[in-house]
Amino acid sequence: MEKINLGDYMTVAEAREALGASQRGIWRAISRAGRDKVCIRFLDRTLVKKSALEVLKEHYYPYYSEAHQSKVKEWGSRGGKAKAAAKKAVKKTKPRSTRP
Repeated sequence: MEKINLGDYMTVAEAREALGASQRGIWRAISRAGRDKVCIRFLDRTLVKKSALEVLKEHYYPYYSEAHQSKVKEWGSRGGKAKAAAKKAVKKTKPRSTRP
């Protein structure tokens, strides 16, 4: 069994305070960064690596910040109206069936 130095980890609440984020914002940053890269499970608790705090900062986008607005534009270009337009294009290319 591997030994864990608990001094190298912090709780999600401590990470939230360090970033100045909301609880939900921290969980979103963790999922964007990749849970296996920044967290471990220990005694049914999620612990964040202190060394991964910078990674979380890169993946945390507070609402209405410039970083969030640029991501919204990027996310919107991949979904929403583009998906609807692609779906319409597929429907137009399908041949209509003729009834006898």
